[in-house]
Amino acid sequence: MTHDGVFSQNPISQLASFSHVDAPASLASEGELREQAWCLIEADDGWWEVFYYERGARTTKLGRAKSRLAALRLLGGRLLYTDILNRATS
Repeated sequence: MTHDGVFSQNPISQLASFSHVDAPASLASEGELREQAWCLIEADDGWWEVFYYERGARTTKLGRAKSRLAALRLLGGRLLYTDILNRATS
């Protein structure tokens, strides 16, 4: 897959531009598993899997998306939802 234009950015900067939610750079990982992070992994069938990874396991599976952009939107929606809930309880 070629990475040009919007695809050359890291996932966190794209999430910030899509959802306007600030997130630490360590929050998401693309293409590799990272402890205590949301992971976006392209599966062998070309679909993107979005899940939270901690203690060596996928603990929260958000789902699968046909494209990288759709996977980012899926994760962005989850982060926005969590941000709204956190603001409501503050």
